[in-house]
Amino acid sequence: MTAVHPIPTGARNIAAMTPSAYVTADTLRAGDPKEHEMVHLSSGDEKFTVGSWRAEPYREYIESYPGDEYTRVLEGSVTLTADDGVSHTFGPGDAFTLTKGWRGEYRVDEPLLKQFAIYVP
Repeated sequence: MTAVHPIPTGARNIAAMTPSAYVTADTLRAGDPKEHEMVHLSSGDEKFTVGSWRAEPYREYIESYPGDEYTRVLEGSVTLTADDGVSHTFGPGDAFTLTKGWRGEYRVDEPLLKQFAIYVP
């Protein structure tokens, strides 16, 4: 078993992605995310995952984020507006974290490609 696995980026990454469905009908407020992902690493208990994810523009309201996540935006942009009204927009090269239980609007204004590491207990 090889211990080092290169992570494809850009067009090679997108071509290898498969459909995913993290955004649910209950949380979706506008748009059609047409989500795709590639899992690069997952723990044996599947609580920790590293991957790449892309989506078309959409807007959703999240009642309680399911885990602790680190994200780096590769392409596009995302705006997070918490229930307290504090808003942050992240674009290519930006990184951010979300903590388990975060509540607010997750808005993708242009096609988004991100890499992430998430722990969902």
